[in-house]
Amino acid sequence: MAIIFFDYDGTLVDESSKIYHPTETTIRAIEKIQKMGHYAVLATGRAKSYIPENTGIEWDGIIASNGAYAEINGKEVYNHLVPNALVMELVENSYKYNYIYVLENQDFCFTNGFYNEHFLKTLDFFNISKKNFRPIEESDSLRANKMFLTYESDETFEKLQKLYTGKFVLGKHRHNNSCDCDVCGNNKGVGIAPVCAAVNIDISDSYAFGDSVNDYDMLKNVSHGIAMGEHRPELDDICEFVTETVMNEGVYVGLKRFLDI
Repeated sequence: MAIIFFDYDGTLVDESSKIYHPTETTIRAIEKIQKMGHYAVLATGRAKSYIPENTGIEWDGIIASNGAYAEINGKEVYNHLVPNALVMELVENSYKYNYIYVLENQDFCFTNGFYNEHFLKTLDFFNISKKNFRPIEESDSLRANKMFLTYESDETFEKLQKLYTGKFVLGKHRHNNSCDCDVCGNNKGVGIAPVCAAVNIDISDSYAFGDSVNDYDMLKNVSHGIAMGEHRPELDDICEFVTETVMNEGVYVGLKRFLDI
């Protein structure tokens, strides 16, 4: 029995190629490994609250907000919040540095950009519904498992990287002026450990598919890391195999190679 972790954006879907839902081939491949007795776990930078409901896949578990939240078989096994002082610092700096933030929680996310044109375009790019976001004014407290930011230029991103060195890790999204904002020490590699422990699967029986910098620790920590055909170069040294792109059914190709589906 094995456990397989799947990134979402850039792995199961590819918004830059206008593939907004997992392909039928991907869905059938994941169903097959589940019928073989393996666990299929979604491991995404998204909060659970804005993971699409119509993926066509019945996940055995979810790792959300880049590893800050995890559940398996419907049971929560990990839930880590960003220290409140850091959340407040990020919120206060948004006025000076002119960026939009989202405070990610697993039920709802709160943002200062609810009516901001650039933020709304970012949601459109990733095919994310606005319904799971609320204006920051409606939040009772500044709590978050993770944040994501949108900004209008690479220059702003570079300023933010310098500003938050040692406090946050900013993972730039491919093809868009937005980034994940994780407290230092939070990553998908942290999230996979309690999931494996909860179902008594050794890390030697673990696989993962990913494409971006937020997948680095997950791909490094599993026994078999698989990079998508289009991926960030940082992943080259840690992955066992580079599969095809989303358009060319990379998940199916990888599962066929490693699990003989």
